[in-house]
Amino acid sequence: MKKLLIIILILALLSPIIEGKLVNITKADFYIESRQAYRLEQGDGISFLKDNKEYVISVDEIGKSSVRLKSFGYKENGEKETFYSFVNELQSNKIDFERDNIYDMRVDLLEIEDNRTKVDLLFEALNEAKPQPNNETNANSKLKTGLIISISIVILGLLIYLILRKK
Repeated sequence: MKKLLIIILILALLSPIIEGKLVNITKADFYIESRQAYRLEQGDGISFLKDNKEYVISVDEIGKSSVRLKSFGYKENGEKETFYSFVNELQSNKIDFERDNIYDMRVDLLEIEDNRTKVDLLFEALNEAKPQPNNETNANSKLKTGLIISISIVILGLLIYLILRKK
């Protein structure tokens, strides 16, 4: 019975190795160097501290031309939150972990290996405010559109009136 228990325990401990699903989370320090590149496999990621909280960005899935990232941040009440984002060679991704309208990290995809087992990602620590939509521009645009439609209706009405009046 003891031998069977020992075998089950060894298999349980070695199952992640046997399945090949070891996850490698590398600790990064963006206070020393704000831009850092890492070669990561699926499931691997980086962790870093900001404002005494640990954040993690990991590679969730590697596609032909894009990578899905899985990130862990915090809600206002301090509860951990998971969210996903995509990055490809043409478009970087800026992440706001704290939901405070300030980007904390930018991730750029540098390269995907041909067999899609590893990716090269460039991480850059940011402290950049998100652009706020300009409500005045939207209001002016709607006002102009409304005026053009109104004037068009009046002109069309006058044309119909003049055509019907001549008959």
